Amino acid sequence: MQKALERILLPVDVAKCPLEVFELVNGFAKRPEVRVILLHVVNLNIAAPENRVYEELAQEALSYLERLADKYIHPIASTVAHVRTGRPAEEILAEAKAESVDLIIMPTSGPSFWSRLMGLCRRASNPIVSPLAEKIIREAACDVVLVATKTHMNCEKAWGRRVKQSTALPQATAHAASPA
Repeated sequence: MQKALERILLPVDVAKCPLEVFELVNGFAKRPEVRVILLHVVNLNIAAPENRVYEELAQEALSYLERLADKYIHPIASTVAHVRTGRPAEEILAEAKAESVDLIIMPTSGPSFWSRLMGLCRRASNPIVSPLAEKIIREAACDVVLVATKTHMNCEKAWGRRVKQSTALPQATAHAASPA
């Protein structure tokens, strides 16, 4: 007997949000016991001059995640938005463990041409899947579904910059710890 899905993690990059992934999420989220966790990972790849930069980016991303939840997630599902700071793969896996998720729905457009080329040269284990998705698949303690995406929306360009205190989702939190 297969366990019913109750907790779904959806990692989303708010700069290139894949809207077609929400159709699949909503297929699972049409039951009130389902909780959809939207996650954005702030990863600057540089040392910010002060922690305030990470905090502001986290607050802005949180507001975009809340708006995405309101607009694209089935209203019967419980939603929560989280923002973490650090390396995307490690933070996605940490969130999945912390929230005891049953399924990670991973939007992917595949690796870039350059990544595929370099992967083929190094004989990567899977030159078709991005290194991020490959790590999540390999290390996640739950099921992972990859969703090939083609269209993306940049939340900032579509909705403008929004830095404010979040009130839309009372459970939403921003983890503004220093990056690893």
